[in-house]
Amino acid sequence: MDIDSILVPERTISSLKASSKKRAFELAAKHINQSVPHLETGEVYRGLIEREKLGSTAVGDGVAIPHCRLEGCESITGSLFVLEDPIDFLAHDDKPVSIMFVLLVPASETTEHLATLGMLAERFQIEEYRKRLLTAKDNAELYQNALFSPSPDRQSLSR
Repeated sequence: MDIDSILVPERTISSLKASSKKRAFELAAKHINQSVPHLETGEVYRGLIEREKLGSTAVGDGVAIPHCRLEGCESITGSLFVLEDPIDFLAHDDKPVSIMFVLLVPASETTEHLATLGMLAERFQIEEYRKRLLTAKDNAELYQNALFSPSPDRQSLSR
């Protein structure tokens, strides 16, 4: 699986203005609903909040991958947001989050869910990849930069 199988330009936002994690989830849910109308804003928001209560979805280096399983979700759905101002996600490295990749998964899905989380975590470990996302000037450039396949041998050793 690669990122282009779950992410589309309509769910790629280069400057999300949110003052808190809850507000970021609310705005993300609204954006997702605009391109996937059967995924109701309230349901997506509640799913993300409930999952976050189990523990922070921040993976470090300014990245969070909030995710949840939803009954109405028909296929794995990704949305990428670069936050206008970093937000505290209670990350293990204490760094605020600037990049948020929301992952929605069908309720019955397990194997693909874990594989997708793994693929995303690998991408976000690479410093060059994160920098490409953070320097995107608009939604279109962010989407193109998200599709970039970083070479694992270029991984940042700063982790």
